[in-house]
Amino acid sequence: MSCTCLMVLQLIGLGQDVDYKKHIAPILSSKCNSCHTAKKKESDKKPKAGLALDTPTGIRSGGVLDPGDASSSELYIRVSLPKNADDLMPPSDDGGPLSTKEVALIKKWIDDGAKFSSGSGEALGKIPADLDARKVKSMPAREPNADAIAHLEGLGATINPVSVTLPEYLSVEWISTYYKITDKEIEQILHIAANVVEADLSRTKITNEGLKHVGKLGRLTHLNLNRTAIGDKGIEALADLQSLEWLNLYGTKITDASMPIIAKYRDLKAVYLWNTAVTSNGVSTLRKALPEAKIVRDTDDRAGRFDNLDDPGKFDF
Repeated sequence: MSCTCLMVLQLIGLGQDVDYKKHIAPILSSKCNSCHTAKKKESDKKPKAGLALDTPTGIRSGGVLDPGDASSSELYIRVSLPKNADDLMPPSDDGGPLSTKEVALIKKWIDDGAKFSSGSGEALGKIPADLDARKVKSMPAREPNADAIAHLEGLGATINPVSVTLPEYLSVEWISTYYKITDKEIEQILHIAANVVEADLSRTKITNEGLKHVGKLGRLTHLNLNRTAIGDKGIEALADLQSLEWLNLYGTKITDASMPIIAKYRDLKAVYLWNTAVTSNGVSTLRKALPEAKIVRDTDDRAGRFDNLDDPGKFDF
């Protein structure tokens, strides 16, 4: 066993994991966050190199972690450089270098998978029965619950901040496991309802009933439902999503009956209706209500085709 491993075992106790909140966050807070803190308001400085280390989402989106392999992780590489190295972080004149113990803790944490959650699930909590879009929109968008993100990732979801400078706003999608995702899994997004602004549920098994969960995501601006079995009843459940800017309904079962609801999305910039039962009259009604929106019902150049029909999930406006 290496000296580093022995040191960590002595620090945290034999058989115990390195805990992000208990061991890693305090190191980053005292030694790194003066330069690497996400903007909380417009007047704040941008984090150095665009890297925010004050939140789990900032760290995860910064490209500095290779969970399970500290030697390939930029975070560990930079803090473990020789004291006279130009790229050492933090610099010796700004809180650095880290102590041998601190470097050892970071190494073991990354080698063990760089987990941000407690792993107990106790902090997950219950989804409030009275949750709705209006309540979600009024909630402060704080740092997402790490246990909730770990829970969703365990269900196959990919979760990323939509902006380096606003890491509390997230996108959620199922990339490779979409074919087994049902209403039950999609409901779990509500654990981070106040944080979700983009949701790609394309090709999942979501139903009209499942859209009742999606209809509670009051901050949602981008929603992709292409090639799902949802229909007009499901769209009714989305009536309160007044922040929607992009909506993909390609290959769904919707008809002209959904147009009055979609027409009320005043911020809508693009809606895709190709391969649905929406008629020319339905599109005409929508164009009158939303004259500035890109409305795609056909796939020819005149109508304005998908940027890439092989990837109809792309947010392209």
